[in-house]
Amino acid sequence: MTNPITISKEKFIKLETIVLSVLLYSVLLVYIYQYSQIAGKYHPWTTDEFFYYIEARAIAAENIYTTPASLDGNTSYIGDFGFHGISYALKDGWLAKLFFHTEDPPLLFINFLTCLGLIALIMFFKRFSLNTRLKIALVVASHYVLYSYTLSYMQETIHYFIAVLALEALYLVYLTPINTLSKHLYYYLTLLVLAITFRYGWFMWGLGLLPFSTNLKSFIKWCAVTGALLVFGVFCSRYILAPYPYNEIVADQIMRSEEFSILNALKIVWNRFSQNALTYITPAESIITTCMRYLLIFLLLISCWYSVKKRERFTIACTLIAWAYFLAALAFYHVYWAYDERALGVLTPILAFSLVGVHNSWIFYLIISIQLLLFPTVIKGTSNRNNASLAINKITDQRIAQEHSYGKMKELITEEQDVVVGISVEFVIHGAPDCFTRLPLRNIKGYKIHYRMFMEGADMRGTHYSKYVMTTQPSPPSEAHDLVYTDQYMCLYRLYY
Repeated sequence: MTNPITISKEKFIKLETIVLSVLLYSVLLVYIYQYSQIAGKYHPWTTDEFFYYIEARAIAAENIYTTPASLDGNTSYIGDFGFHGISYALKDGWLAKLFFHTEDPPLLFINFLTCLGLIALIMFFKRFSLNTRLKIALVVASHYVLYSYTLSYMQETIHYFIAVLALEALYLVYLTPINTLSKHLYYYLTLLVLAITFRYGWFMWGLGLLPFSTNLKSFIKWCAVTGALLVFGVFCSRYILAPYPYNEIVADQIMRSEEFSILNALKIVWNRFSQNALTYITPAESIITTCMRYLLIFLLLISCWYSVKKRERFTIACTLIAWAYFLAALAFYHVYWAYDERALGVLTPILAFSLVGVHNSWIFYLIISIQLLLFPTVIKGTSNRNNASLAINKITDQRIAQEHSYGKMKELITEEQDVVVGISVEFVIHGAPDCFTRLPLRNIKGYKIHYRMFMEGADMRGTHYSKYVMTTQPSPPSEAHDLVYTDQYMCLYRLYY
């Protein structure tokens, strides 16, 4: 005789799967609609977006792999790259050149395709049931960080994409016998090495291999692997990313200090951690930020409980990675200006795969209820930001004349060598018009123009000395100079040392 409870459960799962499918389809329709509203119209809105775009454009349009702009002249020790390294620029610049055949990198379109790609990766991962895949995809797609940053020039979407790939590989690693090294382990490690070149904090995913240990010897081995990833991350931070001497990131203060001491490093870390922990648990002005922070803390605790209760290795691995990210964010970053959102964004797929994917936990209903309740507010906030970007960059006769004026630097700078031009950081501050993205990257003779933006004067390397200074108002430099050109939009001065 068929158990009526089993029949009832099967009917519930079928009905739930239909509802989940409709919900996911609806969320994706929102992405598609909102993308269609700004496709081909969006402009950089934050300082990071300006740099992501201009570095990709330098590759796509001019085959320039060094960063075309810097804050106070700071570029990396290897390669003269910017604060974000070279990987983002390579990704977007090469895609623009090879696939889209354009000199104007379509960062928004690349983000949109990447977002659809990561949802597809989840849906085609058949190690989980269709019902479970839909739940994971919904948790990830409705998360405010993925939605907001996908519809921008920011680069969080690629981290979600890599995270899903890495989680699937790691899950398959733990399906193999405990003393067997599978090909998925090598896929996983390769992904981590690649991801570290984008953001060095990816070395923490090495902790996900510790549950593979069966004895002290194997534990030391996997600790060594994690240590090697850490060393590679420090190397990338120190030499492939430009120095960032502006006191936002503690890791940079420690790793770039000329007088390093363990005691001083611990003091810096503790001060930042205690300040951040207090800020993190204090209700923020944004209801979205407050709710999602509290939800994350709750999920981290639940993940610990499942790790102890179930002793499932993949869950333990995800818990180790998630807590490492959380503690590192509080100890080394700020929890305002969206630093914590960006640093902790990849915890969404991590906890979704662990709690929802492996355990099909009831916690899914709590997560999705909160995220869907907040989703309209997320949509509104993102739309307001994007509409502001469109409004401030509206094409007018004045804007066309302004860009034409700035473009004259291509002919006015006549040196037969690469040249540094000093400009104001106001060109790339939050919410500035994107005139900076139209400045010439080479002069009339084909030599590179590097724009040094004056911020605090903290040039860590002292390798980029301005030969010219361009201002938007008459403002003669204190150094010996000649006025090369002036009109109502700019003044260009040549400096003499």
